[in-house]
Amino acid sequence: MEFWKSFPAELSEKAARLDELAMYYETAVQLFPGTGYLKNFYDFYEIKNRDPKLIPTEGGFRETLREVSGDDVFTPIADLTEELFGTPERVLVFDDSASLCDELDGPDGLGPLFFIFGVVFCEYGGFTLCFMSGTNN
Repeated sequence: MEFWKSFPAELSEKAARLDELAMYYETAVQLFPGTGYLKNFYDFYEIKNRDPKLIPTEGGFRETLREVSGDDVFTPIADLTEELFGTPERVLVFDDSASLCDELDGPDGLGPLFFIFGVVFCEYGGFTLCFMSGTNN
């Protein structure tokens, strides 16, 4: 599971910079390949229930990030995302994320936060950014 080693250093550095800012607002950012990223996501977080499917959002990038990260914190994350990467080509969410979020939650889940509220995937040409919001409170 070393897909991240295939990314150019500049791309990885940009993703790390975005993740650092986003984590301040309790939203993690993970860089995945442009194709096959859902399988990589499931494998990386050791998800057993792989039934939820990705569907395109109707609201676009900013509206979806607002729904996932929250009204009061999505703006700085969206601004830096667009500054570093531009606007995503496609934005997708799970059709039913309840069981997935339960599986990611601590103490047994491998999600980056103890409680997971939502997940959104933003597709770009050769990579995908995954935003996962939650809290450790």
